[in-house]
Amino acid sequence: MTHPAQLKAEADALIVRGKALIAADLPQATDLLNQAVKLYWAAGDYYSAAAQTGNYGWALRRMGRPDLARPYLARAAEIFADLGLADFAERHRAAAEDIAADLTPEFLASLPPAVRQAIEQGDGAALQFAINGLPPTEQQQVIDRLAAIGLISIAESEEDASHAVQQFEPLLQAIAAVARGDESERADVERALGDLERKGWRIRKAVRQIWQGERRRQRLTYGLDEVDTAIVNRILDLLA
Repeated sequence: MTHPAQLKAEADALIVRGKALIAADLPQATDLLNQAVKLYWAAGDYYSAAAQTGNYGWALRRMGRPDLARPYLARAAEIFADLGLADFAERHRAAAEDIAADLTPEFLASLPPAVRQAIEQGDGAALQFAINGLPPTEQQQVIDRLAAIGLISIAESEEDASHAVQQFEPLLQAIAAVARGDESERADVERALGDLERKGWRIRKAVRQIWQGERRRQRLTYGLDEVDTAIVNRILDLLA
């Protein structure tokens, strides 16, 4: 009988492979996730099964595939609820229910026709093609608008992570101010963090830990992706 630790190691390796493939070969990445989840269940590691299922949903959402993301977020919420992890369950459930809330008819109508058509068809490749075909100035405006509602990710590289940090600089300054004891903007910051959380960003927990006095970068950024890590590190830099 295979030892649970070995099963978990095999599952972790499949997850790593899947992350590397998700942008280039979505069916294969999905198959690797499904294999990994089965191994986590066999190993009795139900938390990892939930977490990796949810992570896959967040990744799909930020790739511009909210249609595919919803069932993974909903399934993660179910597993977390079964484990008694109510906060985790609620976060994933809210994301699954709210996933297309910002795609109003008015918002879609304001986009270039090719971009709108790709979104309505749920075609990530066509969306990227449509964005690439826009004039440079309009292209950046569309990217910023789609990223602001969490439909696409702007964090595919170190340069993009830097872009994201710049985008959120006013919010990060306000977060740092609260950490220094200025409570005047805390309510507004909390609302902004909740909105970002629903759109796939995962910094609210780290922010609350920072407000409680935590300053260890490794602890605060554990499990975060490149852009969320860059954002948390920027907050810590402001406080340093």
